[in-house]
Amino acid sequence: MKLIQNSFGILILLSAVVLVNCSKKKVENFTVPKKIFFIDTKDTIDVLQTEEPLAEKIGTISDSDSVQVLALVSFEKKDMVYKTYQIKCPTSIKHKCKTEFGYIRAFDVEGGGYTSSSSDFSVLLKKKLIVSNEEYTESNQLKQLILEPKSTLSSITINHFSIFHFLIRSLMTKPEDQFQKMEEVYQILKLAENPSREDQYVTSLKKKYPFLNEVNDSGAISSVTTNNDFEQKLTEARNELMNSFIAGFPLRASTFKGLVGQFNKLKNFPYLSEKVFEYLSKEGVYSVSGFETQYLINAESGSTALNKLKKLEPNLDPTKTLGMYQILHDSETNYQIKIQILDGMGNVTKEESYPIVSISAEESGNSLGFKIKADKQDMILSPLETTPNLLIAGEGFKEFVKAIPNDYKDIIKNNDYNKAKLLIALKFGEGGFDEKLGKMVYILSASKRYWIMLDLFRFNPNVKRSHDYDGTLETSFSVDEHTCISTSKWRQPKGELYITGIETSCYSDSDEEISPTESMCFYEGGSMFYQFEFSPSELRSDKPYVEFKFENSGVCQAIQHIM
Repeated sequence: MKLIQNSFGILILLSAVVLVNCSKKKVENFTVPKKIFFIDTKDTIDVLQTEEPLAEKIGTISDSDSVQVLALVSFEKKDMVYKTYQIKCPTSIKHKCKTEFGYIRAFDVEGGGYTSSSSDFSVLLKKKLIVSNEEYTESNQLKQLILEPKSTLSSITINHFSIFHFLIRSLMTKPEDQFQKMEEVYQILKLAENPSREDQYVTSLKKKYPFLNEVNDSGAISSVTTNNDFEQKLTEARNELMNSFIAGFPLRASTFKGLVGQFNKLKNFPYLSEKVFEYLSKEGVYSVSGFETQYLINAESGSTALNKLKKLEPNLDPTKTLGMYQILHDSETNYQIKIQILDGMGNVTKEESYPIVSISAEESGNSLGFKIKADKQDMILSPLETTPNLLIAGEGFKEFVKAIPNDYKDIIKNNDYNKAKLLIALKFGEGGFDEKLGKMVYILSASKRYWIMLDLFRFNPNVKRSHDYDGTLETSFSVDEHTCISTSKWRQPKGELYITGIETSCYSDSDEEISPTESMCFYEGGSMFYQFEFSPSELRSDKPYVEFKFENSGVCQAIQHIM
């Protein structure tokens, strides 16, 4: 046994030597040493003796080591690159370092992927960033801003949106918390631009972030510093999140009662109740209590408002008055409801705007009503019909799903592939809106929906069919830093999907030819499943973005890769 172990150790060593000899090495020296920002200060990173792929581990480092990062070292072989960062060996493990340097795997830290707003979950899990000295200081401030805004933070400098975006997603697990933090920072910058702004949200913002009360002699907020690049990227990301949230709001609950609860939770978000109300009540026709008119209508003109009301109330009592309403705001702040009183011909006889203090929702018939508390005026709006933007809520969503064809083959045939995935998930999957994820989440299980799962695979653009139930699947990809997979063909005999391919080390230099193996990926009646995730707003898209998950191992991971 000892002889076998020794031989195995020699084999590993020889493989590493061969890899280094056959690989192209690149070294990128940093002009100014970088630092490691530990999002969780209790985390550690393994330190290696050399930059080689199979180097010996000599210890670990943590935040307290204040390590200097000196260079990025890359070994390129075929299509794969093995990277390490060269660090100055810290005092804690200096006695184990053969030189003054140690090395950490690039796979264990994030040195650049966080700059992408679409960084995947594996990147977020690393929670250690390679940053410049300036970015290190900013990262600490941002972490404090996100987790402890009422702490001793007296000022904030935010110039790197990529780091800010990475940190809120790493430190806050709920999408709604991330959304709220992004909106608050957006409002902080808007307040810095216009420090004279005053309303209930500004008061709340200053209470939550005390440094906003720091002003100079001219009245400007001197505690917030940023640049145009940060502000532009923040605005773009915030607007995208805002639009997606509002468009998908009707699907955040399966009933109008549930939607009432969802709406009334929005009061913690700056101006979000007003924005969602404006969207949901578009083209609305309401009976009103607590106001001088009996009806309020959202319309472009008085004549349009009158005609809309007469369609719903053919025997309209001529003694009852009506008004048109419109939501106004000052650069998305200081929301007001403008009401124009109309005569029997639809002409405006009176106009007044009321600053909105709060809006709450209440269930009203088979739809959503609202209570608006305005300055010196409260009113309750009860809908005479469900507004267009609420048609997919409650029973409306059930009707939407009901209208999807019952034949999944027709769905695949007549739609963009991603649209087909979404429609099939809605029609045949199990799930709904996941409040924690802020997304629609559906599952197709092989125990019930094997043939649908199979056809989603068979008709994927990457899958070629030689016959109905066999064909080729030519893919090549890496699962992680070490494991590479290539596939060649697939077949489906008797309710079982098989894929043939090779799983191997990305850095193997063995001359031995590896034979492909066949793996069964799922079978009829089994427990494997497809999972689909998408924003509610994607329902309106012809080419929606649908996240797909299929948990499996070996060559079967090709399904996740192609879908």
